[in-house]
Amino acid sequence: MRPVRRRALQLVLVSAAIFYAVFILRTSFSLKGTLYFTLVDDAMVSMRYAHHLAQGYGIVWNVGEKPVEGFTNPAWMLLMAALHSLRIPASKISMVVMVVAAGILLMNGWVVYRICELLRPRSRYAPLIAVTITAFYFPLVFWSLRGMEVGALTLLTGAGVLVALEFTDGRRRCSSALLGLLFFLALLVRLDALLQISVILIYLIARTKSDRRGAGMPLLIVVLTLIGILWFQRVYFGDFLPNTFYQKVVGTSPEERIKNGLLVFNQYATRDTLLFVLSVAAAMWVYKDMRSRETALLACLFLVQCAYSIWVGGDYAEAEVGAANRFIAQGMPFLILLFSLAADCFMTDVAAAHETSDLSNPRLQSWVSVGVALGVLLVVSGQPWINWAIDNAPLLKSDIRRVKIGLAIAEYTSPTATIAVHAAGQIPYYSDRRTIDLLGLNDRVIAKGPVTGPFYPGHDKWNYDYSIRELMPDLIADNWTKLGDYMRDMSEYQQLENGMYVRKDSTLIDVNGLISQFR
Repeated sequence: MRPVRRRALQLVLVSAAIFYAVFILRTSFSLKGTLYFTLVDDAMVSMRYAHHLAQGYGIVWNVGEKPVEGFTNPAWMLLMAALHSLRIPASKISMVVMVVAAGILLMNGWVVYRICELLRPRSRYAPLIAVTITAFYFPLVFWSLRGMEVGALTLLTGAGVLVALEFTDGRRRCSSALLGLLFFLALLVRLDALLQISVILIYLIARTKSDRRGAGMPLLIVVLTLIGILWFQRVYFGDFLPNTFYQKVVGTSPEERIKNGLLVFNQYATRDTLLFVLSVAAAMWVYKDMRSRETALLACLFLVQCAYSIWVGGDYAEAEVGAANRFIAQGMPFLILLFSLAADCFMTDVAAAHETSDLSNPRLQSWVSVGVALGVLLVVSGQPWINWAIDNAPLLKSDIRRVKIGLAIAEYTSPTATIAVHAAGQIPYYSDRRTIDLLGLNDRVIAKGPVTGPFYPGHDKWNYDYSIRELMPDLIADNWTKLGDYMRDMSEYQQLENGMYVRKDSTLIDVNGLISQFR
């Protein structure tokens, strides 16, 4: 790296680190004199499994019950379990996860920078444009710092691309082993990482077609890892695929999912992607070196994530986040890389047409690169970042409310009480009570049952006759629009002033204590 550009890279990454620290601190809140942090609700589901594993109970939703795989990120959950084994207080464990995620985001920025350098070694602008946009791209930062595995997957696939690009005959064996390790970890984080892994393998096979042994070891590791994961899941959990797959896919037609996936892509991902896509298309039309096997690799890594998002019907929180979902965010660094290469082509031509001693100054080139990146970020992520500055992170208010509910339940219920929830993250984790998941992400009966409502990923199945009338929880901890009508016929329950429902004959609930906390 050139010394001036190296210092510019350091400045960008240090600025990003400070920004991530501010983001993390702003998620904190005080309760009874203790400072708390929490991840987004979905991430806290994995935290519950991790907590039980660290306590020695196994990978279970409820201690003492048959395992069910209500998470889709095994390696990320194992990392959470390792952190829980350090005996970090429940109030601070989420902060530690966020700090780890911040470190992953910084490493991902470095990987993006190196990929850019490899693809265009003499570039004046592209590497700094790429790292700056990637480091501050809202959905990638948001989902990573709120505890999801998005940053880890992005880093692993990006590192895989970097190794594949650096693949040489002299380092074939070492590169193959490293690539296999990265693919192993990516699949262990999420099985659907297979999509991007397949793209990288196809590129590697095409690049080394005279000697296919270069891709042989990574391919073998991928196959063995897939077999191992599927075997373990079948033996340990009773199903080949996570319970969440059945909850989200069984009973919903592909046409319905694709229709919704296209709709939410148009509503929330177009702003994130359109400027990049149009710029890259124009550059590919004008510049021959933008039409290469490597640019096709980057394009496919992005497009496969878009296709996956559309196929599964999008995600559950696009409207709340106001940006592309976490599946698309995982592929965005590769589109950003393409845009950075395209911008470099255009900017180099402009500089050549107006060549002066100032424009040839490496320091000025670095500042111009960062300035262009920030301008693009204003268009792509300006609105969600402004909303964050005004009203803090999306979903945070409801996450904090659920933490308080969970802690109140821990204080005012017996340890043997059973609760039921629709949001299966913070409340079960902080209450540490046996929990019935009313939407079925952690309940195979509901997950494999019929769809109850209109398609909404993860929120269109429930079976109150089974979950409430049959299982009879002591407390229904959170309300939902569909619950009220059903509970009118449940004379066994009374609704409290705070909206919770308590079973009338239960002796495990301090009703007055719960009411006093949420008037």
